[in-house]
Amino acid sequence: MARALGRILVTGAGGFIGAALVSRLKTLAEEVTATDLGGSLPCDVPCDLTDFAQVEGLVACGFDTIFHCGAVSGPMVMADRPLEVWRINASGTAHVLEAARRHGQARVIVCSTSEVYGCLTGAVNETTPPAPRSVYGASKLAAEAAVQGYVCEGVDAVAVRLSWIYGPGRRTPTMLETALRALVAGEDFQIAADPDDPTHYLWVDDAVIGLVRSAEITKLSRRCFNVTAGAAVPMREVVRVLNGLATGGRISLRPVPPDLAPSFIDNRAAEIELGFKADISLETGLYLYLEALRRR
Repeated sequence: MARALGRILVTGAGGFIGAALVSRLKTLAEEVTATDLGGSLPCDVPCDLTDFAQVEGLVACGFDTIFHCGAVSGPMVMADRPLEVWRINASGTAHVLEAARRHGQARVIVCSTSEVYGCLTGAVNETTPPAPRSVYGASKLAAEAAVQGYVCEGVDAVAVRLSWIYGPGRRTPTMLETALRALVAGEDFQIAADPDDPTHYLWVDDAVIGLVRSAEITKLSRRCFNVTAGAAVPMREVVRVLNGLATGGRISLRPVPPDLAPSFIDNRAAEIELGFKADISLETGLYLYLEALRRR
């Protein structure tokens, strides 16, 4: 029997993954409170994760499940403000976990990233020693360490290492969306990458399913899961698929030195324990993404 999610809090609900998660949970008729910084972002309650008093005041309202999606979303974001990245990703996560420790028995699902593997090559899994190569990756690894520490303090928490999430609704610019927008406009576009560079794209709805499954499992035997699409796809294959979808314009590669990255991020633990397996292939996901951009 699946664990009941009960009253749910989603941090970072105005972001890409947070908004998709809230939308999914509401279709399941779950009771969801969405929080973000506020301002122009859609949320029920504004909350600054770097302010512990605000976080505690919100969590004290009582929740059964907390999806912690609030974070800087990638190494390209706020790259010139590494200390702020650390405060949001590492300290913000610790604030959520401490508030959960003080107020009830919520399960906390923390969004981490495959970027913790950094420039490791070959196959990696959850037991592979991480090697982050940016403050962003290091801050997410620190968030994972906070999960492990707070589990020892009695908090029911788990970190989910998501790979490169793509799909409609992403606000931060990415090379993939730039290439797709060029195709929509009928323009040529060059991607600066080695043809053999490994990519780890994960459709946004598959990422959401992985997070929900980690909340629904009754008992966790581990506190960290890879949630990815599995084997890497070389950049040359991504370009081939993009050009197969094009009705005008063409994507090409401008070779640069190879990017060191894992060739396989093993997610068998998530498949076995959570029942997770990505449903959307890269070909289908890129088609859906392109059609969404065309409709805009």
